[in-house]
Amino acid sequence: MKNVYFRSFTFLLLAILLVYPLHSVQVKAAVLTPLDMYFPTDIDEHWAYYELDNFVNADLLRGYVDLEGNVTVKPNHSISRAEFVSILVRALGLTSEAPGKTFTDVEMGKWYSEPIRVASSLGIVGGISETKFGPNQLIKRGEIAAMVVRAFSSSVQFEGEMKPFSDVPEYYAKPSILKASQAGIVRGASETEFKPFANAKRAEAVVMLQRALDLQNSALPDDSLLTTAVLDSEEKENQVIKDKTYDQFDDVYAQFYTGYYFALSHSASEELIALVTQGYEIEIEKISAQTLTVLEKTDRFAVIESSGGSFKTTITKDNEQTEEKVATDGIYYLKKMPDESWKIYMYYEDEQQ
Repeated sequence: MKNVYFRSFTFLLLAILLVYPLHSVQVKAAVLTPLDMYFPTDIDEHWAYYELDNFVNADLLRGYVDLEGNVTVKPNHSISRAEFVSILVRALGLTSEAPGKTFTDVEMGKWYSEPIRVASSLGIVGGISETKFGPNQLIKRGEIAAMVVRAFSSSVQFEGEMKPFSDVPEYYAKPSILKASQAGIVRGASETEFKPFANAKRAEAVVMLQRALDLQNSALPDDSLLTTAVLDSEEKENQVIKDKTYDQFDDVYAQFYTGYYFALSHSASEELIALVTQGYEIEIEKISAQTLTVLEKTDRFAVIESSGGSFKTTITKDNEQTEEKVATDGIYYLKKMPDESWKIYMYYEDEQQ
């Protein structure tokens, strides 16, 4: 379960909702992913929880909904070639105008046809034969290593000591498996075995991709670009509240947020608007500015710490007024979008507050 809270205006919303509980919100499916999709029920105790949760929050890994509305990502299930290529393309934000390879078993319009076109046009994936891709065929661990090395060859330094896996024969994927082991992207099923021909699990695929993403350092963003994204989002949000132009919330969110944080912000703003229509007046005043420190950054992802910031919220209804000081210390997670902008996809409140 995510231990997540908002900064700025949403802190005051949570304060109100301690007295006035949340009601259900109708999420606009055509605009954003329903909030429930970010709470899969089958990863909390999983060995790959961090990587799986991060991929879900960043809209890189999508879950399944059963007939009772439960969301799962099935981390221990095998993953198909089409599924892996789709996740790979999303994780790297890959685009291409080239036609790609033509495969007789990849029908135009299928959910996987575009990712396969993009990845094949960039030379990242080939087929299981000259004419077939095998989209529904379960992907092997060795195949993943080969695709990952091709995809990250220009952005990751494959340095270090190769692991001498005893079960990797002389075949096309061996050089990639060894290169991936140099960088720590693969670590083996045991100290001596890689199991290259075993079907990869969804969790294993996500972990390999997360490790590779963590090593990208060929085009690091300036710290100022990252911190400006956070500061501008706060300024725009607060201006909406000050001007009482609540219908502009979604425009602000679309500009600065993505993934889980976009869906959560949308739901929270719907609640705030509902309270305003019930006669609540809400004001927010900055007491102290936050200090932003970039803790981690790669070519496509960043982590920023916020400290020292605070606001005073004032909530009024029927001549009754409540004031509260709200600190905004916490951690932001950002990702680079296809248009080169940086957006927030997660925020964790500092638990020591």
